[in-house]
Amino acid sequence: MSDIDIKRISYLAKLKLPSEKEEFYSNSLKDIIKWVDNLKKVDTSKTEPLHNVTEKTVSIRNDEVSKSNSVDDVLSNAPERAQNFFKVPKVVE
Repeated sequence: MSDIDIKRISYLAKLKLPSEKEEFYSNSLKDIIKWVDNLKKVDTSKTEPLHNVTEKTVSIRNDEVSKSNSVDDVLSNAPERAQNFFKVPKVVE
C-alpha cells in the first residue's frame, strides 16, 4: 500500500491521520493483509461448514397473524404518544 492509499482510506473512513503516522498505518495494513493471505493456505477441504457457533438448532415459531397487539396495548407503556404513534424528542435540527 502506498501513502496515497492510506490517505484515501483515511478519507473514506472519515479519519484524520497525522502525517507522521501514515507510514505506521501503512505498515500495519500490510501486516494485516499478509496475515489474511496466510488463511488462504489453510486446508479446509475436510471441514464441514459451520452454520451456527453452538451447533444448536434454533426453534423458530410459526409466523402467524394474531390480534393480540392492539394499538392501545402497544402504546400503553409509551412515555408520550401522539394519536396512534410514539412521541419522541426531536433529535435533528
